[in-house]
Amino acid sequence: MKSMYLNQSSRNPNKPLFIGLLLGIGCIAFGCYLYSDLAAWENSNEEMHLPAFLWGVYDHTGKIGITGLFSGIGLMSIISGYKKTSAYKRLIKATKKQR
Repeated sequence: MKSMYLNQSSRNPNKPLFIGLLLGIGCIAFGCYLYSDLAAWENSNEEMHLPAFLWGVYDHTGKIGITGLFSGIGLMSIISGYKKTSAYKRLIKATKKQR
């Protein structure tokens, strides 16, 4: 089995993990921002503008649901990056054993 990482020093198997962490932390932070923004909006008389999908989530679950949605997407991104990195590392290890 020929590895795509064999003799290619520019390939970093940790790249999916880093990208997943960045996207995941960004989604979680955005969810927290929306929570605080919605909490401030609930206590004010201002008009709020959200996409229709987020309004639907807000109507059914409230601000906790929106925060949970973005936190869930962020956690899935982190887990996906970890799994992809683990698969790449196993591939590299299997290729080194065959040499």
